[in-house]
Amino acid sequence: MRIAMLAAGSRGDYQPVLAVARGLAARGHEVGVTATSDFVGLVRKAGVRPEEVAVDAMGYYRDDALRQGMPVGLAAQLELLREVARALAPAVRATMTDLLPRYDALVTTAMTSAWAGMVGGPRKPQVLMMFVPAIPSAWGDSSLFSVRPGRSVHNLAAGVRAMGPAMRLASADPAATWRERLRGLRQLATSPVFVANSAQIVTPRRVGGRLVRATGYPFRDLPEGSALPAPVADFLDAGAAPVYVGLGSHTVPTVREAMRHTVDAALGLGHRAVVQRGSGLEEEAGYDDRVLFVGDAPHELLFARTAAVVHHGGAGTTAQALRASRPQVLMPFTMDQPFFARRVHEIGVGSRPVPTSEATPDRLRAALETALDPAVADRAAEVGFLVRQEDGVGGAVAFIEGELLR
Repeated sequence: MRIAMLAAGSRGDYQPVLAVARGLAARGHEVGVTATSDFVGLVRKAGVRPEEVAVDAMGYYRDDALRQGMPVGLAAQLELLREVARALAPAVRATMTDLLPRYDALVTTAMTSAWAGMVGGPRKPQVLMMFVPAIPSAWGDSSLFSVRPGRSVHNLAAGVRAMGPAMRLASADPAATWRERLRGLRQLATSPVFVANSAQIVTPRRVGGRLVRATGYPFRDLPEGSALPAPVADFLDAGAAPVYVGLGSHTVPTVREAMRHTVDAALGLGHRAVVQRGSGLEEEAGYDDRVLFVGDAPHELLFARTAAVVHHGGAGTTAQALRASRPQVLMPFTMDQPFFARRVHEIGVGSRPVPTSEATPDRLRAALETALDPAVADRAAEVGFLVRQEDGVGGAVAFIEGELLR
């Protein structure tokens, strides 16, 4: 079967899609993956055919969104992302017009679920792959929109309030007709859906009338012989396990203060630090050989050699830290990150979330002290063992084939 996987977003959004794409290809399917121009090389390097969306999406996002600061509240964040989606829509429409006739079926993510509705033609079978259900639910452990642990009417109300902005984001193409928008939303509402994440972090439940299955996070194996960059390996070998500090694609100058406070907290607690470049903190004087600033370094190899991981709460980074059995401190920004930050604390593998807007020196030091407690480390080891038993790629491939090959 010819299957197009519609991917978009940051590097962390592409990695699990590529893992599943390779799994489908190993089963004999012909697979293509959409990629904005800034990620075509990543898709090609993974041995998967790229279907280019001719726009630098992350460049636009970083320059026009992140540098202005992320608005507070999910509804406002969805509206900001809608503006990004509107800017990308002409390139997406062109790609989909060319792509749809050449494939038999689609696998989409929450961000790309309405893309097929942008163009006419016969409806193709579609499976929706989410990292957390973007569907209102009373349960706090199974919906992106939930705001409290356990079962609460407040979670359901928050989900209902968020659905308006979410639907506007899904139909953000300014050139789309009402018929095309309704077509895309109808396909989103009726497509089979699974959660490509661990049941340790997203509890499988009946959400919005659907029993949503968690298949495990689809980790992408590193090529044989992969290793950490020599300066990173040398730093790790030279002393005790450090604290990792990195905020993914959000590591931009606006978060410099939060990252500085985090590094200072780690040093104050007697730990070294490995710090992601990008905030400008690496340009400041005053850091000694207890701090190493790094560019790209595979989390699969790095996290296992740290004492704790401080990050933004992206689905992929959270999953890698869970698999590595590392305690976590999350500083969430937007979308699914507050959900993962809350769940990491609820399952006992990290501190309470510390949003960057509230990242004072005292709060970050207290959060790190919590994460570095031996009881939290023991719990992280338990959860990590369970995550490593899951076959996220195999589970996703089995679900997709089960729906598309009926």
